[in-house]
Amino acid sequence: MKGVIMAGGKGTRLRPLTCQLPKPMVPLLQKPVMQYSIELLKQHGITDIAVTVHYLPDEIRDYFGDGQEFGVHLTYFEETEPLGTAGSVKQAEAFLDEPFVVVSGDALTDFDLEAGINFHKAKDALVSIFMKQVPCPLEFGVIMTNQQHEIIRFLEKPSVSEVFSDTVNTGIYVMDPSIFNYIESDKPVDFSKDVFPRILEDRAGIYGYAAEGYWSDIGNLEQYRQAHMDLLNRDVKAEISGIEVEPGIWMNEHVTIEEGVKLEAPVFVGAHSTVRSNAKLGAFSIVGKDSIVSEDATIKRSVLWDGVYVGQQAELRGVTICGGVQLGSKSTIYEQAVLGSNCQIEDDVCIQPGMKIWPHKRIQAGSVISQSVIWNDQDATVPVLKSHRASGIANVEMTPEHVSRLGAGFASAMPVGSTFLISGDDQSFTRLLKLSLAQGVQATGVDVTDLEEAAVPSFRKIISAHHFQGGAHLRVSEGNRIVIELFDQEGLPIATSMQKEIDKIVTFNSYRRVAFDRVGEYEVQSNFVKEYTDTLKEGIDSVLIESQGWRVSVHGTDQVTVQQFSHVLQSIGCVVETSIGDINMGDISVGMTLSDSEIGFVLGETGEFLTVLTREGHIVTDEEKLAMFVDMHLHYSKKGRVALPLYAGASLEEYIRSFQKEVIRTKASAREMMIAEENVQLYCFDAAYAAVHLIQTLSTRDEELQQYLSSLPVESMFKQEVPCQTEQKGMVMRALMEALKEEEVELIEGMKVRHPEGGWTYIVPDQNEPIFTIYAQADEPEVARVHANYYIEQIHELLARNTAVHTS
Repeated sequence: MKGVIMAGGKGTRLRPLTCQLPKPMVPLLQKPVMQYSIELLKQHGITDIAVTVHYLPDEIRDYFGDGQEFGVHLTYFEETEPLGTAGSVKQAEAFLDEPFVVVSGDALTDFDLEAGINFHKAKDALVSIFMKQVPCPLEFGVIMTNQQHEIIRFLEKPSVSEVFSDTVNTGIYVMDPSIFNYIESDKPVDFSKDVFPRILEDRAGIYGYAAEGYWSDIGNLEQYRQAHMDLLNRDVKAEISGIEVEPGIWMNEHVTIEEGVKLEAPVFVGAHSTVRSNAKLGAFSIVGKDSIVSEDATIKRSVLWDGVYVGQQAELRGVTICGGVQLGSKSTIYEQAVLGSNCQIEDDVCIQPGMKIWPHKRIQAGSVISQSVIWNDQDATVPVLKSHRASGIANVEMTPEHVSRLGAGFASAMPVGSTFLISGDDQSFTRLLKLSLAQGVQATGVDVTDLEEAAVPSFRKIISAHHFQGGAHLRVSEGNRIVIELFDQEGLPIATSMQKEIDKIVTFNSYRRVAFDRVGEYEVQSNFVKEYTDTLKEGIDSVLIESQGWRVSVHGTDQVTVQQFSHVLQSIGCVVETSIGDINMGDISVGMTLSDSEIGFVLGETGEFLTVLTREGHIVTDEEKLAMFVDMHLHYSKKGRVALPLYAGASLEEYIRSFQKEVIRTKASAREMMIAEENVQLYCFDAAYAAVHLIQTLSTRDEELQQYLSSLPVESMFKQEVPCQTEQKGMVMRALMEALKEEEVELIEGMKVRHPEGGWTYIVPDQNEPIFTIYAQADEPEVARVHANYYIEQIHELLARNTAVHTS
C-alpha cells in the first residue's frame, strides 16, 4: 500500500510561526511536524509516499529530499494554484495505482494505521475515515455512523446548533484508487465539502473507523504548544530525538549544562545548545538546537526554536519563540506571546500576554509591548555604532562576518594606502574577530598593524604617536559581550560625523573594494606597547620610589590590563601583588587593612579607569579622585590650561586659577576632554599614567595617600543614574524646563540648576545610553543627596505619568 502526505497548507492560524515556513515544517522537539507522519507511515510498512505541496514547497523538498535519509521514497506533486485536499491528491492519480493511505503533514498522531487498513479491506470500502471523539467538534467534520460503521451523516465544521456528534474526521483516510472518479482534474475540490457528500449520496461505500490512540490537528498556536507537552508527557507514541539522560530530561548531542542550572522535568534541550549557570528550565521547557540560555534566565512551559539567544535574567512564561530570535537581558515575555523568526528584543523589554511579533522586528530597550507588532518593518537605519562603540553578544550579534563589515565600513572612509591599528584582550574569540576585522579593512586597500594584546590607553597613545589613520580595539566584556571601540588618527574616539558615515556605509553596503593586487598588508608589531610603557616612566624618579619600598595591591578582571599595569609599577621600583577575577570592593577594602600594602588600585577592564584605596581601606571618592588628578596635572603639565568637566565644583576652578592656569570647562566624555587638553593621555582615562604619577607625587611629598587627600580642595558631590528611554528624554527635559522656569538654570549639555542656598544640581541626558545622570554639589554630602533626590523623583514621576497616558 502507498501513502499520501498532504503538505500544501499555509497554516494561517499559526502565524507568525508560518510567515516564512510551511505548516508541515513547523518543528516539534527539533523535528518538523511532517517527519512524524513519515515515521508513522514507515512504522506500518508504507514507504512509497506521495507528497502534495503548494506553499513554500522548496522548504519541504530541501529538508526531506527523496526520503532516503528517512528510510522512505518520496515523490512530490506541486499545486501551482490551490486545488483543495482532493484536488491536490488528484495530481498523484497516476502514482496512486493501488489502495493508499492519506495523512496530513500538519497533524500528530500514533493511530494504528494497519488496523485501519484491515478494517477498510474487511468492509471492501471506497473510503474509510479514521474517526476520533473530541471535546469540541466545531472546527472539524462531524460524523455519524450506523451499526455497520457505515457513515450515514457528515457535516463539515458545524455551527453549535448543528452539532449532532462529538466524533470527527481526523483527515486520515484509506482510499481505493476509484475515488478519483469523484474528483475533477485541475479544479479546486475538497474531500469533506465536495467528495464525501457525493459518495454518501451514492451510498458507494464510505465507512468510519473508530481509531484508538492520540491525535492532534495542530491548527492553532494553543494546539501547537499542547503538542509539545503531549510529546514530553509521552501521551503520544512517537520517537523523540535525543537521549533521556534522566527521567523526563531529554537532550540531544553536545549539550552544555553549566553549574547551578535547575532542570524540572519534562524538559528538552536541542543539539549544541548551552544553558548557562544558574538558569532555570521549568517543566515543559523546549530549547531548540544551537541556542544559548544565559545566566539566571528562567523559562517555563515555553517553546524555543533553533538558534535562539536568551539574555541574562530574562523570564519566559508560556511563550513560543521562532528561530534566530535574540532576547535581551532582563526581558520578560508572558503567556501565549509569540515571536517570529529573527526578531531582536533589546534589554528590559516587557511583552505582555498574547502579543504576536512578526519576523525581523526590532523592539527597543525598555519597551512595553501591549499590541501585536505586525506591519512596522525593522528599522533599516538602526545605527551600527553607539557613539564610537559597537557591542553585542559574542557570536550571536557580534559575529566574524558582522565585524568584517564594520572594519570594511570604517576603512572605506579612509584613503587607499592608509594605515590601521588593531589590538584586543587575550580571549581566543577576540583574536578570531581581530582577524575578521583586519580582513575587512585590508579589502579596502588599507594596511593593518596588529598590536596583539594591549589596553585602550596604550592603544590610543600609539595611534597618535605613530600617525595611524585610525584603529579598533576589541575586548570581551560582561562575560559574553564583545565591545569594539573605534579611534581616529589622533587617537580620539571617533566623532559623531564619522560614526554616521560608517553607519551609512555598512547599512547600504557601499564598501570600497580595490583590485585584488592592491589590498592592504597585514603585520604584527608588539614593540609599540613597550614603547608606550617606557614613556610612562619619563620624569619618574624610580630610585626615590624604590628607596621608599612602595608595596602596591592591584586588582582587575582583565589579565592583559593587570599584567601591563603591574609591569609598569614594578619597573619604577614598586613591589606589586596582583589579583585577577571578579571585583568585590567590600572585600578589597577589608583586604587592604589586613595587608602590608600602602596603596591599592582597582582597574577597569579597558585600563582607562582607576579606583584607588588607602592603606586604611578607604575607597577614594570620585570628588577626591578628580581633585587629585587636577593637582597632579597642575604640577606635571607644562600647559597653561586645564580641562575641567562641567560637573566639577567651583573650588576646583579657583584652585586651578591660583596656579595662573586657564580653566576649560568641557563635557566629561573622553573625546571632549582630550580635545580640550590636546592630549590623549589624561589621568582620568589612563590608569597606569595616573598611578605612576600618584606614586611619584606621594614619594616626593613623603606622604601617605590619606594625608595627600586631606590637603586637596574636595567638595561634597552626589551622583546617580536614572533609566530613561531615548525617545522619552526630550519629554523629560521639556517638562523639567517648564517646572524650573523661575530657577537659575544653565543649559550646558544638560541643565545645571543653581540653588539659592548654594550648590547646584546638574541633569545630563546620556548621548548613547538610555539614562540620565544626576550630579549634585553642596557643602554637606547629605544636602547634595537631598538636592539630587528631588530631581530623581521628578523624573520618575514624569516617566510614570507618560507611561500611564500611553497605556490607558
